[in-house]
Amino acid sequence: MAITYEKNEATFNSVIYEDEVVSLRDFLQEQAPKEVQLNFTECEDIHLAILQLIMAYKKNYVCSYTFGENKKLFQTVLEGFDTSENHCS
Repeated sequence: MAITYEKNEATFNSVIYEDEVVSLRDFLQEQAPKEVQLNFTECEDIHLAILQLIMAYKKNYVCSYTFGENKKLFQTVLEGFDTSENHCS
């Protein structure tokens, strides 16, 4: 698995494909409403479906991110996501 889970932290390694969606969804549902920590320091790329899950969780709960030294496109997306502009409930 490219995502590993320990307590309230998910660590993303290498390239994260769509087949990780269900395990991440289950992790986020188990953690709600707690704050989750998402570690992307070793992540090279991530599927859009994974990003959507993370942003949906952040709409209702707290997420903190850790990124690597080289800025990736997914980092720009996650840092630029403004929950006040997301109008789904």
